[in-house]
Amino acid sequence: MFVSLIRSVQGEKISPSRLTEILKMLGLRDTEAIIYLILLKKPGITVSDLARETRLTRQRVYDILDSLSEKGLIYVSTQRPKKFFAVSPEVATSILVRDMEKRLYSLLRLREEFVHILRSLGYGRSVSNHISYEVTGRRALVGAIKDLINRSTKDLSIAATKNETMRIVYEYKPEILEAFERGVSIFIVTEVDGIPSDILEFLSKIAAIENFELSARIYVRDGEEAIVMPSEGSLKERRWYDEGVVLNNSDISSALKKMILSHFNVS
Repeated sequence: MFVSLIRSVQGEKISPSRLTEILKMLGLRDTEAIIYLILLKKPGITVSDLARETRLTRQRVYDILDSLSEKGLIYVSTQRPKKFFAVSPEVATSILVRDMEKRLYSLLRLREEFVHILRSLGYGRSVSNHISYEVTGRRALVGAIKDLINRSTKDLSIAATKNETMRIVYEYKPEILEAFERGVSIFIVTEVDGIPSDILEFLSKIAAIENFELSARIYVRDGEEAIVMPSEGSLKERRWYDEGVVLNNSDISSALKKMILSHFNVS
């Protein structure tokens, strides 16, 4: 099966196994990758020629071509006999990467649903036996904050930069609304100047807000658990990276809560 493909790329000294490996990592099956590469090398080839090249049956070749067509990786001429062409490598890989991103998003949604259901049933409350642990990566950090909000029962105290305050609405709006609806008191300390009016209007309906300029981001749940993150400014040298520390310590979390609530007429 690989003989024809090997011959077609020998002139360029490219390893056919590496090409197929990359395409398989991007989501294609072995035979799909082989036929796509043949079509790139020999545009306008017919099914009969593909069957001879790959030593597959015509029906099997048709099935593979149908699959590649559904993925948007090939197109066919209207002439007889039909001739098949591959889209450019740039377009093909963009399509495959986009499909992988969709699958990853679906998996992340399933992960959030799985964790939320288990938390609501009371399983796995003790995330760690350590006083603190680090969460790295943007998606992991967003997930940790959503989990903390979902597990709040009495109050949620937040100290936020301007960007983080906007992120509360863009990233955590469903979780914040649900917390408010189940009776959680929400307090936000942030620099109000520069925050869009629609965001402030939304937050003011569900939270008490006080104006104060901050250089850190803190979420505290019920004075029992907290997530502390550096400001955006301290991450300028690592723009692709985000990190936070989860504090599983009621003494430290209670102190952070009191610090935030000191800006309000509550204790």
